[in-house]
Amino acid sequence: MKPDLKLFVWYNVRRDYTPGIAFALASSEEDARNQIKKRSEDWEWSSYAGELLQKPKVYGRPFGFWMSGGG
Repeated sequence: MKPDLKLFVWYNVRRDYTPGIAFALASSEEDARNQIKKRSEDWEWSSYAGELLQKPKVYGRPFGFWMSGGG
């Protein structure tokens, strides 16, 4: 059986000069955090993991957005 995947998005993370986002396509919030951790350096995870304790926005249907970057 295929897992029911959702898009988990945390806004306003890793704020230095401008806010960033963290996101994962996963079956649960816990799995989403684990997917992000897999792609993080140890120093990144230890510095920013607390920001992922906030509740993410969860999208279960087609969804798109964009965010400008800058310094």
